[in-house]
Amino acid sequence: MGAVLIAGCGYVGSALATRLVARGEKVLALRRSTRELPEGVVPIAADLRDRAALRLPRDVDRLVYAVGPDGGGDDAYRGAYVTGLENVRDALREAGADVRRAVLTTSTAVYAQDDGGWVDESSDTSATGTARWLLEGERVVREGFAEGVTLRLAGIYGPGRDRMVRMVAEGTARLPRAPRWTNRIHRDDAASAIERLLEIDAVEPAYVGVDDEPTDLADVYRWVAAELGMPEPPFEESAGERGRGTQKRCRNARLRATGWAPLYPTFREGYRDAIAARR
Repeated sequence: MGAVLIAGCGYVGSALATRLVARGEKVLALRRSTRELPEGVVPIAADLRDRAALRLPRDVDRLVYAVGPDGGGDDAYRGAYVTGLENVRDALREAGADVRRAVLTTSTAVYAQDDGGWVDESSDTSATGTARWLLEGERVVREGFAEGVTLRLAGIYGPGRDRMVRMVAEGTARLPRAPRWTNRIHRDDAASAIERLLEIDAVEPAYVGVDDEPTDLADVYRWVAAELGMPEPPFEESAGERGRGTQKRCRNARLRATGWAPLYPTFREGYRDAIAARR
């Protein structure tokens, strides 16, 4: 078996690399700075947007492309999800690598539903704003590799990413006056989902990567406050004070059908460590 190349070996990619190394895989980690990479990986320091400088080995047979934008505009998103992915694809072809499967991580932001309804892989996507670059990247991975698959992740949280717990603890959380659905996935569950998509015999073109329970933001804040022994946060001054977000509830049924199951099925399990650290 060949090597797994993780392009964009950051928050989720590093957790994945640790899992793969532990089971004896050869893992190559591509990023601009190779400091603070997990033990056991082979570092490749390169800017994936610089095609002329990108040189990759031939023994790569699986690719994970988990690159995020370094800014909020069109150029940043196009560079991360399209230009960088095309450069990695071309560099692997130039090296003569036989990549049998490629997993791209994008976001549930490609779904524009705003009525609080349920969303899955069959739901309509919307190529508006920066979402169009995510969808273009999904096209590149489908057409550019023998088995190209996309994992559309919801809000990723975990060690070092405990914003909701921090806001309640610091008194800045505000309860929305109308239901505001939120979807999330723990970093370790995102990593295990990618691992599963690398190993199953056959894949669908896309999977939604979320935990088992879309939750009203107010319920999250109330639960965190109760666990911290704090009073319930106050309501926002007016409906929509902090933006409505994209009101949808995401299903993970297709991902679960692969045999994957989240270690943190809801925010309650996922936030336990962050809450314990603040007690």
